[in-house]
Amino acid sequence: MAAARARLFLVWAFAFCCLLAVNLLAAPPPAEELRRAFADIREDNVPHNCEHATEWLLKYGDELKDDLLAELYRTDRQGRDAILHVLFNTASFEPDERFIRFVFARMAEEDRYVKSNMIFKDPLDRLAWSGAHWEAWRYIDDHFQLFEPYVKAEIGTTDSVFVLWATAWLVKRRGIMTDFAPLFTPEVLRRAAANLKQDKVRYNASRTVRLFLLLGDQSLPALREISTAGDPQAKMLAKATIDALAGKRKAFGYLVAKLDITQVLFGPAVNEPDWVSEAAEPYIENDRPYP
Repeated sequence: MAAARARLFLVWAFAFCCLLAVNLLAAPPPAEELRRAFADIREDNVPHNCEHATEWLLKYGDELKDDLLAELYRTDRQGRDAILHVLFNTASFEPDERFIRFVFARMAEEDRYVKSNMIFKDPLDRLAWSGAHWEAWRYIDDHFQLFEPYVKAEIGTTDSVFVLWATAWLVKRRGIMTDFAPLFTPEVLRRAAANLKQDKVRYNASRTVRLFLLLGDQSLPALREISTAGDPQAKMLAKATIDALAGKRKAFGYLVAKLDITQVLFGPAVNEPDWVSEAAEPYIENDRPYP
């Protein structure tokens, strides 16, 4: 009997210690450390302090999610992206409508103000965190039912070809393009086609071509219209994309030589067929027009 009581006591003591340990782990960090972290994630040109503060916030994301959400709307752009990274990686965080709309507003900004290396100076996995506007799409995919109505609404209102391409890529990957294709109206595609022009905005033309290739023949009216425009770059890219939709290898060669048409949002990279490099050869490092 005494031995049984001793065993019971040990079990109870172990359970109590485990409960105490959980409570200690769940305890919020000191307020002064939180204030310091929120100061350090702001842009101040101090090497690594934003990175270290972001890593610290990640450890306490579950306990600090309410503080993080409040700080998100008052910090600067760099702090905003650091907090988004933390919230995207905090499983217990539940986004509300204000947060969702805030994320879409951030994505349209792309990397004009904040690049990933402004936060993580020496990231171990550069592809895993390439910027808040990229990381957001993996988060949207994980919470798609919640985000879906906002994604649909964004198609008709956004001026960002990045958002349009990312949406098309994601819904194609999820096998629901049929539900979304009607939202890419002729007017939406006409606005997107304007990004084929020489506007000196990085990646705009690449994302536009990728969008049109994903949408297939639905893109042809907008492509034919822009192919008669006065901008030489738009003309050639539109003609090549039209031919690529018809399966012409020469067209794919031209597009590969001039643009990045194999970019993905996340997941495995696209494997180019063996014939692509040969088809691209005539157009690499020269101004040879298409066709």
